[in-house]
Amino acid sequence: MMEYTLFPGEVIINEERVLENNDPIFDPAQRPDLAAAIKMIIGTQGGFNIPFASVTTDRHKSLPGQNLFECLFGRDSLLVADLLRHELPELQLEVVKALAFVQGQKIDLLSEEEPGRMAHEVREADDPVAQKIMADANWKFPYYGAVDTTLIWLKTLRELAEKDPSVLDIEVNGQALKLRAVNALKWTLSRLRTPSGLIESKRSNPRGITNQVWKDSGDSYLHADGRIASNTSTASIETVSETYDALKATIALARLSPDQAWPLQEAELLTICQSLQEKLIKYIWVEDHFAIGTDRNESGQQQPIDSQASNQGRLLDSEILDGDEFKKYRDAIAFALVGPGLLGETGLRTLSSAHPKYRAGGYQTGSAWPMDGVFAARGLKKFGYEEEWVAIASRIKTAIESIGGYPEYFRGDWPEGPLISHFIVDVTNPDQVNALASNRIIQPPQLIQGWTVGAYAWVMGNLPNQPGG
Repeated sequence: MMEYTLFPGEVIINEERVLENNDPIFDPAQRPDLAAAIKMIIGTQGGFNIPFASVTTDRHKSLPGQNLFECLFGRDSLLVADLLRHELPELQLEVVKALAFVQGQKIDLLSEEEPGRMAHEVREADDPVAQKIMADANWKFPYYGAVDTTLIWLKTLRELAEKDPSVLDIEVNGQALKLRAVNALKWTLSRLRTPSGLIESKRSNPRGITNQVWKDSGDSYLHADGRIASNTSTASIETVSETYDALKATIALARLSPDQAWPLQEAELLTICQSLQEKLIKYIWVEDHFAIGTDRNESGQQQPIDSQASNQGRLLDSEILDGDEFKKYRDAIAFALVGPGLLGETGLRTLSSAHPKYRAGGYQTGSAWPMDGVFAARGLKKFGYEEEWVAIASRIKTAIESIGGYPEYFRGDWPEGPLISHFIVDVTNPDQVNALASNRIIQPPQLIQGWTVGAYAWVMGNLPNQPGG
């Protein structure tokens, strides 16, 4: 069974088989039950009990491309804790404190640390993965190259503080969480000072992460004709909603604990929130659908990155489209998410199968991530799109229960293709303008992924007629 095809001009520079057909990962009977999987992904780092981004069984630790993310990842750990809030409610506060402990204090171009910024990836100095990254890519750890971690952190702190306002007085490394929220807000406002008025992925380390959002691979932001979007001005659609939620979160936090330290008044923050709603429509809405994001062309003009992708589902799991005036946009998202291009048998494809650069096994160009699909499903459920959320969630459940682990993502062409890829394949395209020097077009996923465990917990707790549902 052929797992990949090449686009015109692509040349293979590396191909290696990672998984054999008889690997236990392909045996559903080998999948740990949910309780065991949750225990597997919880670890201790820096004195905090947190969910790691992924873990690896002993039999897979030596495989190429595995065992990469067994540590605190800001975005991942926050989202896993969110999805596991009913099973382990203490996780959210633990992750909030763990990230507060390493909150940015200064400007550092190599680590991309900035005052108030929350870390993306926290590794110990003796971590062999850290040592390899530092040698190969000139990073420093903690590494801060994500624009969404700080936003999700603020939203999470709001959820905790609205249940117990005393949370804001907890001191982490000598500073109360409230003052750390003030600094996180200052960072957010500073990153909104862009030509688009949106938070954009712009790295300070030239070898840092290009797209500093969850779709962080170099080829994940593509225009409709297949061109790779700008790596200096890209604003992802879900980052707009995450920024909106973060600002609404700080309004709520300031109400709970008024203080002169908050840099803006509530009315000023609400004005920015309204501006974000307007810019979402102005820059990313295209006639009757949402694009994946926006960037600027060579003339400096803002333009949509007009590809149908899964990211739009995150708008529904946000407050940004609340209100009757946004119903047509919610309807358009619901329609797109369950259309044949995005909804496959393994869940929600990251990129529509109708796109010219769709790859069924592509990391974020056609594969289906359970976490991504579950947040879309949760938003659909919130707004009453019953058939739509069930369609996505039930496919995620089927995919997970058809394999012997909790993989990071599934292929978008199952059952015609395998559930997950067996190979790593790297290509180059020397004749294409702006082509990546090396592009990994398929690879097996991490096989025990934290937010897939969390996604399965959410599915089992929400799908009708499920044990514990």
